[in-house]
Amino acid sequence: MARIPTKDELKELYIDKKQSLSEIAIKLGFKTHKVIYWMDKYGIVRRKRSEANYIKHNPDGEPFCIKTRLTRDEVKLKYLALGLYWGEGNKTTSYAVRVTNSDPGVIKQFMLYLRIICRAKEDKFGYYLQTFKDNDLVKARKYWGRMLGIDPDTIKTTKPIHSMGKGTYKKICKHGVMTVGFFNTHLKSYIMNELGKLGMK
Repeated sequence: MARIPTKDELKELYIDKKQSLSEIAIKLGFKTHKVIYWMDKYGIVRRKRSEANYIKHNPDGEPFCIKTRLTRDEVKLKYLALGLYWGEGNKTTSYAVRVTNSDPGVIKQFMLYLRIICRAKEDKFGYYLQTFKDNDLVKARKYWGRMLGIDPDTIKTTKPIHSMGKGTYKKICKHGVMTVGFFNTHLKSYIMNELGKLGMK
């Protein structure tokens, strides 16, 4: 007769250790449908697909940890960054936390916010450079690497596009336009909620 898994056993694996149904099935030597049967029998609520996917892509837990006790300077940084995000950030997707600008100062301030206030994992940052036909790509990458204090090789580039303006345009965008991104639905939700509190959503 097949062994019956206990409720505590399933709760530990599914809730505490965040294992998937297939992982639990392999661990216990059952078919997945049997794991589902016993979980339903014990009243263990299964995760929604979106939550299951989130855990799958973040097996080590949240890649960020919001700092709640802030110094005066950190409070200023927080609201400056939220203002920058409101004006320069991507707000249409549910997962992308991105700010785009040609000014390194803007990008650096938002990076500080991600590092200090959100305590986001550095290896999850993404850097994307849009250059134009009249930009020198190699020099542009070196420039942004130097200004942001990052390895130029970590900066991804897209195919250069035609210049979109005249006059001061070449001076403003002579190094292209940089985007710093952090892709996480939970952090995106937090930032949008903070903007909502300020009436800026």
